[in-house]
Amino acid sequence: MASCSARCMLYEKYYKTEHILVTYFHKDCDFLEDSQRQILTQLFRFFSSGEVKGDTLIHYGGCHILSFLFPACGFFKEIILAEFLETRLQAARTWINREAGAFDWSPAAKYVCELEGNREMWIEKEENLRRKIVKLIKCKANEDHPVAPKLPTQVDCLLSTMLLELVCTDVDGFRKAVKDMSSLVKIDGHFVLQVVLGCTYMMSGTFKLPFLCLDKECVIAAVTDAGCVIKESQINERVNQTKYSVMDYSGVFCLLACKEKNVH
Repeated sequence: MASCSARCMLYEKYYKTEHILVTYFHKDCDFLEDSQRQILTQLFRFFSSGEVKGDTLIHYGGCHILSFLFPACGFFKEIILAEFLETRLQAARTWINREAGAFDWSPAAKYVCELEGNREMWIEKEENLRRKIVKLIKCKANEDHPVAPKLPTQVDCLLSTMLLELVCTDVDGFRKAVKDMSSLVKIDGHFVLQVVLGCTYMMSGTFKLPFLCLDKECVIAAVTDAGCVIKESQINERVNQTKYSVMDYSGVFCLLACKEKNVH
């Protein structure tokens, strides 16, 4: 079985960020309900409660999917992006810096503003997110699992999307990685995790990228063992049933947990 570091090298070579964004996140793509509206609605519920807030949020993995930060950016003073793939970090930089060729996240900004009750504030929403992102960090992996970045202090909230199921090669590595991520969060801080369930691959152009196939019970056990108490969770069942040749997942598991203790 390939190691986690070998899996990351595979993704460095074959993960086509622009193709992934257009295929799975574009406003006219077949996966829009699955990849955007369902998840943004769930994240809006998590953050709009007012309980999940603080000085710093770290988005660990999936940092090219900036839409997932729109529901959160109003509740934190600063946001850190931590990522394994340079192309995903570059996609984020391009949007932050308003460079030519940046992916258009305005439909997601408008949708979140609509959930908040004022669709016309989407430009302000985008600018607020750009201001809040203060640092981008390139992460690494060892043989067993992803290595969390070293931070000067623990953060108030960690958001992770499309990370562990990509770079972890087995359940043990997944559980270690969840503990590693939990170590970045303060006691009583929050952990927001999104995991693609029942997935074995994703097409990136003509290349079939492998996924770690996970189920709900495995994710819950890993988060609990990492010293966190799950406060809310939901499986967003797959809406698009026609594109299994592109990605064979069954749904997306979104959970909100509170860190109760440090686990070594």
